[in-house]
Amino acid sequence: MEFAYYSLAVIAAFAFTRWVTENFKFHVRSNSIWLHHWIIATIVMIIMLAMKIESEIAWGILTGVALEGLGRKNWSILRK
Repeated sequence: MEFAYYSLAVIAAFAFTRWVTENFKFHVRSNSIWLHHWIIATIVMIIMLAMKIESEIAWGILTGVALEGLGRKNWSILRK
């Protein structure tokens, strides 16, 4: 059953992230660096892995957020 929770969390997070990124202008950036949401999700995943957090829902949400961002064209971290 854990896989079902993970799968539903991936789908829900992907759809919600797509909706948020298309309807709101929220960015984590400075004059030189732009942290995209998929990068932030990956950093949180690394932290969760180091802390040995095994929540299938949390992992599913972060996976959905990261996958949504990976489908975008602009992957540049450095701002031009």
